[in-house]
Amino acid sequence: MKKIFSFLQKIYRAETSPRKWSIFTVSVAGAIVGGAALLIFIVDPHYRYREPFFYDTVYYEVYATAPHILKNQEYDLLMLGTSMTRNFFLEDINSAFKCNSVKLAASGGTTTDLCKFFDVARKSKGDKLKRVVWSLDIYPLNKKGDHYSDFSFMYRDDHKEDYRYLFSRQSFSSIFYLIKRKTRPKRHRRHQSDRNRMFATEYAGKPYGFAPVIADAIHNERIHHTQTPYDAKMHKKNFYEHLLPVFDRNPDIHFTVYLPPYHIYTYCQSEKFGEADGLIRQRTEVMLELLKRKNVELHDFQAAAEYVENHDFFSDVQHFSNVAARKLLGDLVSGRRKLVTAADVMRNEQELRELIAGSMPEYTRNINKHKGR
Repeated sequence: MKKIFSFLQKIYRAETSPRKWSIFTVSVAGAIVGGAALLIFIVDPHYRYREPFFYDTVYYEVYATAPHILKNQEYDLLMLGTSMTRNFFLEDINSAFKCNSVKLAASGGTTTDLCKFFDVARKSKGDKLKRVVWSLDIYPLNKKGDHYSDFSFMYRDDHKEDYRYLFSRQSFSSIFYLIKRKTRPKRHRRHQSDRNRMFATEYAGKPYGFAPVIADAIHNERIHHTQTPYDAKMHKKNFYEHLLPVFDRNPDIHFTVYLPPYHIYTYCQSEKFGEADGLIRQRTEVMLELLKRKNVELHDFQAAAEYVENHDFFSDVQHFSNVAARKLLGDLVSGRRKLVTAADVMRNEQELRELIAGSMPEYTRNINKHKGR
């Protein structure tokens, strides 16, 4: 320590030669960078090399941790979806389908994200993967790009690009998050280490009901926020070039595809913003095309009044609770809301349009009544 202090004093007094100063600077920088990389390797926040050994496995950052889960956990059923799948619990999925499941809830996910997850699972599990339950939002079909590519090297088995992991700001951020979570645990984050709830947002005391729903609706109105704008060109690209090939190339896998229920206020907002008609037509196009696939079992819950008009099922205008998720699983297994013919699809379209038209007066009234509060 004295030698270092003496050396620093010489630097301060300009008594150290440029060569020694350069060597010192490079050595210190190298030690800091190397130490940081070693820390990431040891902690391994996204489970690139191993399971955690001094803290719990935390189900967060789905795009980074998905490769490890899909490759190393045991399952024969994969549930895929956006944030609309967050509050399904594995014990409920396993009980409903008599299986061993894994669930990936990709909040904000795009079609290409979900297709990539499926590709990794299919490659890793092969014939062991018997069934896929796919929560099919219309909104991701209108989105371009992906999120998984930020971690694309983690989806490959080679380690040539691991420098991107060892020197990543995201990796450092995750380390600090894990440390903070361990040293100062918060009640609403405890569920993150529960495998049964993987990637869930439901926690003790989370509010559901009219109050959070109308608050979210008012906020969306204030900032003119729509879930995802209608984009016909992007929809066709995502649906015909990315999604449909998944079903066509895997005839041996049974796909249970369902359109998840949004609170009816979601479509009321889309109606007010002039986008509902386009989204509904997309729904119909998607369902008619999926009916042609023999390995696809199709269900639609977006026109089911007992879901979409039940305030108590929702924490905002989109996301439903585990109570609703458990009911939905029962309906999937029993075949309720299953679509078999084109007539079923057209009937559901008309049903949804009528639900929106019937709810618009109440929606407008509630927005005006509560927006000043």
